[in-house]
Amino acid sequence: MRKGEVSREGRGSGQATENRENPIATHFGAAHNDFMPKITVSVQRSSVETGASTRFETHEIEVAEKASILDAVFALQRGPCPDLAFRFSCRVGMCGSCAMVVNGRERLTCSTLIKTVGDKLRIEPLRNLPVVRDLAVDLKPFFDAYQRVLPHFIPREDLDQNDFYPIPRDSTEWKAMEHQPQCIDCGACYSACTLVTLNPRYLGPMALHRALNLVVDPRDKARAQRMSLVASETGAFRCHTLGNCRDVCPRGISPTHSIERLKRLATFELFRRMLSKIFRF
Repeated sequence: MRKGEVSREGRGSGQATENRENPIATHFGAAHNDFMPKITVSVQRSSVETGASTRFETHEIEVAEKASILDAVFALQRGPCPDLAFRFSCRVGMCGSCAMVVNGRERLTCSTLIKTVGDKLRIEPLRNLPVVRDLAVDLKPFFDAYQRVLPHFIPREDLDQNDFYPIPRDSTEWKAMEHQPQCIDCGACYSACTLVTLNPRYLGPMALHRALNLVVDPRDKARAQRMSLVASETGAFRCHTLGNCRDVCPRGISPTHSIERLKRLATFELFRRMLSKIFRF
């Protein structure tokens, strides 16, 4: 299944047969026979297609001792909620498709074990994004904000396109960029950001984190454009440094730190322009 595809039928998961009494056993196979006591799962159900109102359904299911929250969602789909819609892909914490809100906190469900959360789960779709159906959300606002910061590398014309431009690992540019490749675009930070809730036009944590990566790259020529966006009313200064995005990131990235650095860069740029007008340098 491709990243972002909505699962409704539970097919394509690699199981030849299905055990409806213990669906989680089918998922893990015969080697995993150690089961926890039954857990209680409340899952949000809704559908834009039918106009059905949002509701919660509560079920008790049996899960394997080392089951993840995503395994529990699969168990619901193979058991009491056969039409449950949700997103998933890799199941190994790399693609970011399966992020959901569990017990009030954004989590990557495939890499979060049930036993680390508790035996009562309340599973909801990501916040600040339109719900398509049940646990599946429309990520368009999230990626629209990302596109606004020109997230692609735009090389300077004076650089030899056939040559490498090394950035030393001990440089400030490298230190600012080294965590960016770890981002898996799961949307957890966007969901957890209360400033996005208050102002949907706010660029959000992930977009600003990406902007810093390119702003400090000496090879990129769009720095001025990005800094203009960063310093705008929907940019970095909208952030109140609550740290929610940092707390929920499954890869341990701190967009809060990146945004704080962007604020400093934007402030320095503002004073530089003011002084240049006064002293004309």
